[in-house]
Amino acid sequence: MAAKDCPALSPRARAYGLPLLGNPRFLIYDCDDYFNQGKFVAMYEIYQYLTAHGLPIPAYTTLEETKLWGMEVCPEYFGEFPIPTETPWGPPLRHSYLWNGLYWLETKQAGWVLAIAYPLCEDLTYKTKRLGQQTDYDLEHGIDNTYGFRFYTYRSSCLPVFELLQYADETWESKINVGALKNAILKFHPDYAEDTPCIPPDMELIMSPGAGFDFYAFPQEP
Repeated sequence: MAAKDCPALSPRARAYGLPLLGNPRFLIYDCDDYFNQGKFVAMYEIYQYLTAHGLPIPAYTTLEETKLWGMEVCPEYFGEFPIPTETPWGPPLRHSYLWNGLYWLETKQAGWVLAIAYPLCEDLTYKTKRLGQQTDYDLEHGIDNTYGFRFYTYRSSCLPVFELLQYADETWESKINVGALKNAILKFHPDYAEDTPCIPPDMELIMSPGAGFDFYAFPQEP
């Protein structure tokens, strides 16, 4: 909750709040809802204000981290995740946009690879997260400090795509051939279903004859 005339909040940040019932001088931001956009906007501007005035912000919190999570939930305020300019296989030659923080990158060494922004990786299973490759910079400094992207070859990318598909909410799901995706998992990672007991019933891993294994249509060569 914040006062409507709080000097730390811009008019734009105030617009995300809801007036407190019975006392509209105060604005409510739902901190229990991760996807409440106003929460991250308000926190970021308050932390900015505190930092500018030499005052401490909550322990184990940084402006960079708050902005990073805000980019996932409220990209219209924070902007979308930047497309990586470096991968474990060198700089990308071109990219194909799957969703904010989910980018296909074509590399000279490994062909098309999937880049996943740090916050989105929090929704992956431990084993799938561990499959992700990291840049030398993130390996040297620790990805939990740099909040860098994780990268997956096309063969391994079927696993994170499958796990993130349940959060697609009719946004990027239509870009994926689900039958081919399941086929790819069963072919390249046959033990995945046994190691992952929490697969939703509607995502049961069964072969789809005739669907093939190419679950994403990459752009044609220019």
